[in-house]
Amino acid sequence: MEPLRVVRSVAVPVLMANVDTDVITPMRRIVGRSEHPLHHYAFEALRYLGGDGDTGRPDPAFPLNDPRYAGASIMLTGPNFGCGSSRETAPAAIAALGFRVLIGPSFGDIFFNNCFQQGVLPITLDEAVVEGLTGELTVEVETQTVTAGSTTVISFELNPLRKACLLEGTDMIGMSLGYADRIGAWQDRDRVARPWAWETLA
Repeated sequence: MEPLRVVRSVAVPVLMANVDTDVITPMRRIVGRSEHPLHHYAFEALRYLGGDGDTGRPDPAFPLNDPRYAGASIMLTGPNFGCGSSRETAPAAIAALGFRVLIGPSFGDIFFNNCFQQGVLPITLDEAVVEGLTGELTVEVETQTVTAGSTTVISFELNPLRKACLLEGTDMIGMSLGYADRIGAWQDRDRVARPWAWETLA
């Protein structure tokens, strides 16, 4: 995945509460055969007239279809975004739509963690702050700030390990593989020190 350092983009407001993972990626599109890639059906019931991504035209009332937000990489979300099941297809589809940052009051716990595996940064801010964000935003991972306009700077929390992965464009598995030589050296030493611990692995 591409490293995530600075994102400048207009922010798309999808501020509905309790948007669950089945709304983001409908199960029928995951298990069935479809005409288009999965991200085409992301938010299907909301994005397309009649709720069908194969036969319905894009609903102009839904923010993702608004030409003002074309090419946006930041999405503003409502409370409890990504609740429901643990399907990793939800953040994967969001990433495939071009979004690298989600800013909302709260996220489903598993969805929140899965976002990082797709190189998407979920930022938690107070609901009133989220609703007040408009226009172009600048998100800087290194400084952990969101800048709105020319003066308003908002800090956000970010786990140091997650931050390192985003900056390097990797995930936790990739980061672990970066220590492969050190891990191998420790294993060689441990085989000598505790041969009994390795007997069943031979």
